[in-house]
Amino acid sequence: MATAIELLTTVFAQAVVIVYPGVLVFWLIMHNMIEQLRRWGTRAYWIAALAWLVTSGPLLFFRRDIFSVRWLLPQPYATIVSAIGAIAVSLALFFLFQASRQISFRTMIGMPEVEPHKNTQSVMDSGIYSRTRNPIYLAHWLLVLAAAAISGFAANWMGFALDCIVLPFLIRAEERELLARYGSEFAEYMQRVPRFFPQLDQSQSV
Repeated sequence: MATAIELLTTVFAQAVVIVYPGVLVFWLIMHNMIEQLRRWGTRAYWIAALAWLVTSGPLLFFRRDIFSVRWLLPQPYATIVSAIGAIAVSLALFFLFQASRQISFRTMIGMPEVEPHKNTQSVMDSGIYSRTRNPIYLAHWLLVLAAAAISGFAANWMGFALDCIVLPFLIRAEERELLARYGSEFAEYMQRVPRFFPQLDQSQSV
């Protein structure tokens, strides 16, 4: 049983390091070059394939070296950090489930950004989106944290540090696109709902 859990932990940790950077690169390109990419329509998604090839290919090839270092903590700190990882996974799944109840698959993969004239929608400000403007990015951040905390791989902790640096730039780039698309409606939503960490009291404003 312990061996199976360790195997699942290793697969999860390695998948996060190998796959997730391509996601960040893809969305950084999409949100910062959206006006140019809209001329391509759905062909812009070929960038996703290129992003994963450029980032995931080398990471997959050198994975043995990349995951050769593990930062192990003494007890009871190791148990505490692992518990934080387990909580982070649970919260990530909660936010993903709540977000999936409100947005379609087409929205999740960015069709309204690429072809807004074919995928019209209003500002999402109900449900989990009334507490945080970015529940999916928050879930991703929690999964990256969880992978590092549970596995202890140095590569995962470095990936988490990188995510903490890059994610704010990615969110701000997306906000610029949404402000251009929705104007004052989204500006008012930004004032009312936190960017990242959810508010518990909805009577509060940011």
